[in-house]
This record gives sequence, structure tokens and C-alpha cells, in this order.
Amino acid sequence: MPADVRPLCCISLHDVAPATLDECRVVLDFLDGMNAGPLALLVVPDYHGRGRVDRDPRFVSFIDDRIRRGDEVVLHGLRHVDAAPVGPGVREWLERRVYTAGEGEFSRLDAPAARRALLRGLAILRGAGWHPTGFVAPAWLMSPGTLEALVDLPFEYCSTRSEVVLLGTGTRLVAPSLVVSSRSAGRRAASIAWNAALARVNARQRVIRAALHPSDLRHAGIRRLWRRLLAPLVDTRRIVTEAQLVPRWRRASQPRDRMRRTA
Repeated sequence: MPADVRPLCCISLHDVAPATLDECRVVLDFLDGMNAGPLALLVVPDYHGRGRVDRDPRFVSFIDDRIRRGDEVVLHGLRHVDAAPVGPGVREWLERRVYTAGEGEFSRLDAPAARRALLRGLAILRGAGWHPTGFVAPAWLMSPGTLEALVDLPFEYCSTRSEVVLLGTGTRLVAPSLVVSSRSAGRRAASIAWNAALARVNARQRVIRAALHPSDLRHAGIRRLWRRLLAPLVDTRRIVTEAQLVPRWRRASQPRDRMRRTA
């Protein structure tokens, strides 16, 4: 059988938690109906302090079923709340309180604080029986201290909005993300135009990602947008999780690494 040489697509659902489970089901049913899987489930261990995932048997059972279907669990912060004080600058205030709505939990943490939060989140997910190999910070915002802390923890990769980072080597794979903001009518309109353009510009990228949120499908226009964006990706690309992507990428980079070492 010939090798599958199609370009790749990684599809994820962010903010997966007991508090968002009903809307997550809607999104997952939508994706399943498009054969858009396997998926990455970005699980928040204690979303906004509203309940730990390992203490909700219904949620654990639901995620276990998704894992059996081939989905991947990814650590997505600890509480998804940026509790650090905001500095005096306007730019920082806009980024942390407007752009991220106060959810950029790892955007300003130093290495010790990031390590504590990561270990706590990891312990909760392991308590539920899951062993994630990837980390995605809320809003994709990671401080230098967070990256420093990740290196010594049992993760193989982390992601930003535009790249997947192979931990241990620091190698970065360009993998742009389609993602919408549905908090207001203005943001939804901008997202429709922006993502349509982004999909065209990145059509030839080897890897492209799509990141959905539980609230996306509340809005008919965003539902139609995701259907338009995802249909050609599902038809022309191989859908993989980032955990499946990393070993491929590691193998592909080894010859280049050996050449650099012997040069």
C-alpha cells in the first residue's frame, strides 16, 4: 500500500471541562458528522474553579469514550484564569483583559509558578486516568518561564497559535491555526473574513490546524464558517492529532540533525 503523502490537519476543541460539557457535545457531534477526527481535546483540570475533572464521573466517562475513538487529551492550563496582577501599561492591559478576557493564565508566570500549576494540572488529569503528552496554554500565551518549566516535565510538545514546539530540542514546526472569536457580533464578523483569508493564504502549508471552542456553534454564521473551512481540509488532508504528528516530525528531522552534527 503506498504511503499516505497528503498534507496534514490537526483539529482541536479547547476549554473542555465539566462546566462546558453540554456545548462540547454539540461541537463534537458536528465534527463527527464531518468525519473530522481524530481530535485533540484540550482539557482544563478545574475550569474557572467550577469543578475538577477527576471528581466528575460523567465527564471522565465521556472523555474515556472519546479516547477509545482515537481522540487525544491535552493539558490546557489549570483553571484558565489569569490571576496575576496587571502592570501599568495599556498594551498589557489590552492583551490580558480584553484580547484574552482575563484567561491568559500562563502569560506572565515565572518558571516556579508555572511548574507548580503544570504539575497540579497534570496530577488532576492523571487522577482521572489520562496521561497527556502535550500542553497548550489558554489563549496560546506562554511566558518564558512557562517554556522553561515545560522542558523538565513529561511533555513531548507544546503549541502556540502559529507553531508546534518539540520540547527537548526546541524545534518549531510552522502550523498556522484557524480560530474564531465569537464573543461579540463585531468579532464574529471579523473572524469570518479573517479565517477565510487565512485558509487561502495557508492552503499550501504542510500542516494546518483548526481550533474550535465550545461556544462557537451558538451562532449560525460561525457554524457555517466552520463547515466551509473544514470540508476541504477533511477532503484533502489527513487528520491527525498533534501527539501523532510529533513522532513523524521527530523522525523526519533526525537526518537533518545528524547532518548538522557531522558538518
